[in-house]
Amino acid sequence: MIRLLSLAVVTVLTLLLAACSGRSLQMYTLSPQGSLPHLHPRFSSLRVDYPKGIEDTMGTRIYFSRSNLTQSYYSYSQWSKSLNRILMANLIETLQRSGLARTVLDYASEADAAYEIESTVYRFEHRITPQGSYADISIGLRLLRSSDRHLIASKIFSYQIPCRSTDAAGFVEAANRAVSRLGVDMVKWLAKK
Repeated sequence: MIRLLSLAVVTVLTLLLAACSGRSLQMYTLSPQGSLPHLHPRFSSLRVDYPKGIEDTMGTRIYFSRSNLTQSYYSYSQWSKSLNRILMANLIETLQRSGLARTVLDYASEADAAYEIESTVYRFEHRITPQGSYADISIGLRLLRSSDRHLIASKIFSYQIPCRSTDAAGFVEAANRAVSRLGVDMVKWLAKK
């Protein structure tokens, strides 16, 4: 009984402290806008593998850096889901909207796919400098033939998009523009393969 009462007191105190802080957690996602070239199907089926990257940056924290030596994250802002899940959903949606493949599958599907797209996130952060701030994003894509894991092509897409503000909201807006450009660039790149 005493243990239950202690737990209740700790819970109430925690909630009171959280309410007194005056700041609430802001949740963000990536939802790129813009038009894509609509193409005839180039691939019968395409699987989008789970994006890889440095474990810390692939979570829900939104990172920023003020120098090449330090990196931190926004305390009251985070991604709505892990960054790799958000990126995978965006890649799948982009490929479906483009019509480049008849069928687009995610990594968890057990259906056979003729080709696969692997992705690696090298950088995905808000860079803040005395001259201004920008979304610094670098993502590598690899197209593989599924039957023998043969690498058909690979390319690294890098973007430095200026931010309108030096907070998380400014970064997310610029990151959305970068991911929109990535979608268009990816579709054009794959259309040539």
